[in-house]
Amino acid sequence: MCGVNGLFDYKNNEPISRDLLTRMTSLMAHRGPDGDGFYFDDSAGVGLGHRRLSIIDLSTGDQPMTNEDDSIWIVFNGEIYNYKDIRRDLEAKGHQFRTSSDTEVILHAYEEYGVDCPAHFNGIFAFGLWDSQKRRLFLARDHFGILPLYYTSEGGMFRFASEVKAILGDPDYPRELDLDALNFTLTLRYCPAPWTLFKGVYKIPPSGYLVVDENGVHEGTYWDYTPTIDRAKTEEDWIAELREIYDQAIHRQMVADVPIGISLSGGVDSTTVLHLMAKHSSGPVKAYTVGFEGREDVNEVEPSRAMAKHYGAEFNSRIITEKDYADFMTRYIWHMEEPVVNQSAAAYYFVAQMARDQGLKVLLNGQGPDEAFGGYPRHLGANYVERFRKYGAAYAARLAQPLAKKMPLSEQARRLNYALGAQDEADALLRVYSIMPESARNSLLGIETRRRINPQLSHDWARKQIARAPQDTTFMEKMLFVDARTDLAEELLLSENKMSMAASIEARVPYLDIEIMKVAERIPGNLKINGREQKIIHKKVCMSYIPPEVANRKKIGFTSAADLWFRGKIGTQFLEQIADPNSFTQTYLNREGVEHLIQQHLSGRWDHQRVLFMLYSLENWYRVFMERITEDVYS
Repeated sequence: MCGVNGLFDYKNNEPISRDLLTRMTSLMAHRGPDGDGFYFDDSAGVGLGHRRLSIIDLSTGDQPMTNEDDSIWIVFNGEIYNYKDIRRDLEAKGHQFRTSSDTEVILHAYEEYGVDCPAHFNGIFAFGLWDSQKRRLFLARDHFGILPLYYTSEGGMFRFASEVKAILGDPDYPRELDLDALNFTLTLRYCPAPWTLFKGVYKIPPSGYLVVDENGVHEGTYWDYTPTIDRAKTEEDWIAELREIYDQAIHRQMVADVPIGISLSGGVDSTTVLHLMAKHSSGPVKAYTVGFEGREDVNEVEPSRAMAKHYGAEFNSRIITEKDYADFMTRYIWHMEEPVVNQSAAAYYFVAQMARDQGLKVLLNGQGPDEAFGGYPRHLGANYVERFRKYGAAYAARLAQPLAKKMPLSEQARRLNYALGAQDEADALLRVYSIMPESARNSLLGIETRRRINPQLSHDWARKQIARAPQDTTFMEKMLFVDARTDLAEELLLSENKMSMAASIEARVPYLDIEIMKVAERIPGNLKINGREQKIIHKKVCMSYIPPEVANRKKIGFTSAADLWFRGKIGTQFLEQIADPNSFTQTYLNREGVEHLIQQHLSGRWDHQRVLFMLYSLENWYRVFMERITEDVYS
């Protein structure tokens, strides 16, 4: 992966400052430590910047890259896994190539297919392309939002970058909190595209593109795909098809001119990736995992070590302590830029750091099957919500009342209790996703903040997601479709990308290969979840590769000890932070409400770790980005 950015003065066409673009690009040096490159078109007011992490075509793949007549220039972040197939098709149409890079394939695909070219790609990508003949800038993000791409348009100046900090590197850009985005974040545990917490800074949605010309910014979608659930095929047919494409996808995503490894959690998903990597590798696969101090009961280190030994992999591990976690928090926020409720996000950094120290640049991982095949508790909850909604909202509300009296409930139980009161599918989706009930969220917001937000915005967002999901399907099937395009991209993939790139490592997600997802999203929900059994068909596929005890092991993942740590040093640190009259909490939230949550958690009877982690992250985010601490602190 790399870092891309650019400026386009589409109203005045004034030349772009070399110093400004260089500074903005340098803020993403961690994304591309192997070099930088720039392109300027002074007559059009365009500048493109690039930081390179060289993985394919090490000798001739420098960027920005141009076509034969220098009329089109591109800065590209990612990998196009089917670029050789596309290249053969383009060569048959008369296109001539000068390099062996996938970047050049994008240039020629754009010449051939225009703004529809990303629909031909199977890969992870975010790029900006300048077409001097049409005098337009074209940007696109991959199908499932694996790589981020941010932009802003103000006063005729368009800015874009792989990371927000590059945009903020322009001192003319004002820094202001978007209160509606804050409400989204406290609702969903992340901020969905196109919003960000930075007012006026947006992100291109998965499968989205932008065209910027003298008339402004135009949005579009190159892959408006809605799967049709195929209920005619047998389970055996689906298993055979998945087996074939799993093998093909993992082999395809091992393409690189540098060493690669795996981020191993020891569960069914990543162990299957390890098995197939070992099958296609000429030598031992290098595997990396972490555990958390205080979470020895759910530590993935020993199961991962056992699987690495089973497949002849070279194993590396580390235990993250409370001090490691607390000390890393400021740098974590600097790199994440968008706080999310993912207490284990820091684990990606420590895994990537180990790999980087051993000379690797690429790590494959097992992300994706939970969203495609229904692996989370919320997917079970979606089944319950749909079942009880058939009896009417009043019945569901009566059912919820006994639950409410058994406080304190676990967070999962509280969320299910809240979701049972939904009025329709859109309301149910929002409630299932919500990290806390609306009343609890409102009690955390300051009076002025509540007055200035649009509470209807999140409901409108939920209705839009349900409307674009497959119709004539179950609520759970719709939710899986939405998951793969919202929660997955904006929380897990965002965390993985930002943390791995903080250590200059490219993270690849073979289960999100477009060919796998096209099949997975057509499989009926009853083959994915039955009763309390989840990811059924996926596990049956994996059991043909891996030991049965792994396939049946309870999902753990990189489970942090944040619940314990918030009762220790981190909780004390948080209380000290919010005591500051200029803190984020005292500026935008209700301090008494936040302190009440902390005290409940400290009592040990309540578990508010996810909400507290979000509030703690927001407090640190405000200090890092709004109080303008210099980036030198994090270099």
